This record gives sequence, C-alpha cells and structure tokens, in this order.
Amino acid sequence: MDGFVKSLYTPPKDSRKGDNGRLLVIGGSRDYHGAPMFALLAARRFVDLLYFLPGAKDAFLVNAVKAIPEAIVVDNYNSPAIRGKLDCVLYGIGFGDANPKLPTPSSGTALVFDGDGLKRVKGKIPKGAILTPHESEFRMLFGVEGSERNVSEMAKKHGCVILKKGPVDIIADGRPGDGCGRIVTNRIHNQGMTKGGTGDVLAGLVAALACKNDAFTAAVAGARINGNAGNLLKKRLGYNYCASDLADALAESYAILKGQE
Repeated sequence: MDGFVKSLYTPPKDSRKGDNGRLLVIGGSRDYHGAPMFALLAARRFVDLLYFLPGAKDAFLVNAVKAIPEAIVVDNYNSPAIRGKLDCVLYGIGFGDANPKLPTPSSGTALVFDGDGLKRVKGKIPKGAILTPHESEFRMLFGVEGSERNVSEMAKKHGCVILKKGPVDIIADGRPGDGCGRIVTNRIHNQGMTKGGTGDVLAGLVAALACKNDAFTAAVAGARINGNAGNLLKKRLGYNYCASDLADALAESYAILKGQE
C-alpha cells in the first residue's frame, strides 16, 4: 500500500496558489457541526484552497467552521469563488435532517460521499465517485454484507470506488478501464480509531487527495495514511487520542510514508 502513497501527486516547483487542489466540503447541520470540522481539519494541509458550504443555514455551524482559518465559507454552489474551479467535492458529512441538493459538478471534478450523503445517493450513485461507508452504511446502500467479494461486485456494478471501513478496510475499484476489479485491504490502524469523528477525518483526507490523484489511489493512500497516523498516536498516547489529534497527525504520517525507501 505504501506504493500508492509514494505515487501521490507532488506540487511542482513553479506552482501557484490553487494549482495543487481546490476542495469543497458540503456538510453539517444544526445538530452536527463537528463532522465537517473534522473533515476540514484533515484536508487543510493537503490542498491549496479549502471551501465549506453548510448543509443547513445555521449561524452556530458557520461560526464554528470560521474558527478554522484555512476554511473559506461560501453560501451557495454557484459562488464565483468556486464555480467551475473545484477539483473535488466532499458531500454529506453531518447532514442529519438537512437535505441540501447535490450539485452537478463540472467535468473532471471528483465526488466523495460519506455519512448522511450516502443515504442521499442510494440508487443513484454517480459514475466514478468515491464512497466511504462503514458496514451498516454498506448494507443500507446495497442490501448485502460488506465482504471483499460484495464490495468488489458493487463497485463494478455502479462504476465507482468503494472504501468500506472496518477492522479491515476494503478498497475496490469498479470504474471501467484497465484498473477495474482492483481490490486492496488495509489492516494498518488500531482500536483507538473507534472514536467519533475519525471517519470524518478519513473522508476529508481522501477528498483532499482526490483533488490531484485518481480516485482509487486517493482511497487506498488515504486509508493507509490515516491508519498510520493512528498508530503514531498510539505509540505516544496509547489509545487516548481523539479525532482532532488524528487530523493533526496526518501530515507527519504522509511525510513518513512518502519518504520511505
């Protein structure tokens, strides 16, 4: 799996702001403001520009997100700041009862669905999207257990990439082409990562990586970097770490894995 991390996009020396990833996170609600914040904290070190569109118009949610200095809050998908300029959209974390419309992205814009967003796309999964369900969400989406065989078959049936989270992560590529049918498992993590918000951290990281990498690479490398970050924290703190700690450890985890020979 470290080969996927090593292959991740590296910003060119002549880069300018915006060249190395523009991500929009659509999520949150009156009841769930933490979920998008974890995703934003995870993504902020991996993209140039980070935007947030609230799933519900709630002042507390917006003000909470504004505490993250890298996050730029927009009030609609047609804002001139983002229209036609995004590399990836992460949709669905922390929606609760909110039901914002799924925007139609420009050609070439990656889509990542997590949390409540998975419920919104049941039966209408966009081709090429990345889905990050845990076991119960996978069963909700497809009506079968999340075995390696089923994850692979559902990815191929819907032409998408699935990262099924669990004690063993299963990542399958079902997009048409030479890579169709690829499947990778990830066992690099620990039980400290059962805490609330760690799945949102993973979704934010995968979406950030999907800005400049293909969907399968982003999903596999994201699972590996995220799990390794959890193991770094375990060495220092035992199991007594939280989702925001995990988000902060991602950059170190990435640097270690990217630099391994």
